[in-house]
Amino acid sequence: MDAGALQQQLALAMQYFQAQRPRDVENVIAPILKVAPNHPDALLLMAISCQQQNRVEEAISHARKAAGVAPQNANILGTLGTILAGAGREDEAIETFRQLVQHNPQTPQAFLTLGMLLAQMGRHSEAVPVFEEMAKLTPDQPHGHINLANVLYETTDYENAAKAAAKAAELSGDDLNISYTLGKAQLASGRPREALAAFDKLAGGGSFELKSLAYREVALRELGRDGEADAIGRLQDYVWPLELTPPSGFASIEDFNEALCAEILEDARREEAPTHRATRNGTKVSNLLSNPSPLMKAFGDRLKEAIAEMQSHLQQDASDGPFPTSPPGAYGIELWANIMERQGHQLPHFHPEGWLSGCYYARLPSRVETSGEGHEGWIEFGRPAYHLPHTKEPTTRIVKPKEGMVVLFPSYLFHHTIPFESDEHRISVAFDVIPQSWQSTYRKNRFAGEV
Repeated sequence: MDAGALQQQLALAMQYFQAQRPRDVENVIAPILKVAPNHPDALLLMAISCQQQNRVEEAISHARKAAGVAPQNANILGTLGTILAGAGREDEAIETFRQLVQHNPQTPQAFLTLGMLLAQMGRHSEAVPVFEEMAKLTPDQPHGHINLANVLYETTDYENAAKAAAKAAELSGDDLNISYTLGKAQLASGRPREALAAFDKLAGGGSFELKSLAYREVALRELGRDGEADAIGRLQDYVWPLELTPPSGFASIEDFNEALCAEILEDARREEAPTHRATRNGTKVSNLLSNPSPLMKAFGDRLKEAIAEMQSHLQQDASDGPFPTSPPGAYGIELWANIMERQGHQLPHFHPEGWLSGCYYARLPSRVETSGEGHEGWIEFGRPAYHLPHTKEPTTRIVKPKEGMVVLFPSYLFHHTIPFESDEHRISVAFDVIPQSWQSTYRKNRFAGEV
């Protein structure tokens, strides 16, 4: 195959690629690689073709070979990094994008992708200089500034987070994400009045308006507006315990809990809870409704019934509050298990992408029943995250868990659990009801479990 014929074949493969015909791309590229096995463009197209046909390892192999031939090529490195990230190999993807920005330091998109990967893995301090560089490359665009604000917030540099978010707001003042980030950074910096002004811009903003309620309640209380704050929390109406009946095939809820706990404890996906999440002294199993077992599917069906009961409760008793009684359109359920060890607990947090959240209790240590006023292993609602200034005592509600009980609540409510002193496991299964229209790209691609 001479050079002219090779270029014609590459052009044909590109046409097939643009027409989204990956098998035809592969059929055209395969003969090229037989005569020119190190041709970087052919290797790149073959990698993309394999990826589109879900042959991920082959795609990685071809993309790595292409990167070896053309180690500074931005398209090749970007494709390799993207395939690695999609395969859940984030560490390798990060190193690939580091090479990309090193060899192509004027490429803002590469800095954006690298920074987002680092942030998704909880490596926020590493993401700060990445987004700083992006902001320098695109000083008149809001994206670098707002992403910088988000990672600065996660590193507890609230003052600089507020400054970066304010700069983004100057450039795009009507962006919901920017107003939300600016508001929470202003609040964490001790400026509740300015925070409320930012949150006011979220009226009618769907998920952004809903999750901002978590911070709005704190800001209102700091300003002495307790009545307005309590109207957001409405803990007596919005925190709703419900005892589940066992799925069909189980004689009792005790039998079901025993089977559920056995499956969770034996799940090969069980891992240490990430330190950048809320769980302490525990392990977790994510994605329980991804290719679910028959038991998990039956459990998911029971949860849907509980969600419907919660909706009825809200429509009857709390339809006049700030929490919408129904999600906006179709939704998915994200389900994960938390297995707590001695001193296991969760820090105050909320679930920013959810409409409704809940927690089912499958196994509890005896200390839950016997610890008295220590409330070991109980769940408390209404106490804000520790990094937020809250000089005023919040309105709270504490709930005693019970095996077979599910507690449902708006996802924006801050909640945490009390540590317990026992060698017995505390096993719970938590879930978020996430409207499809609210899901981030990352959440759609890879459910993270606990938020």
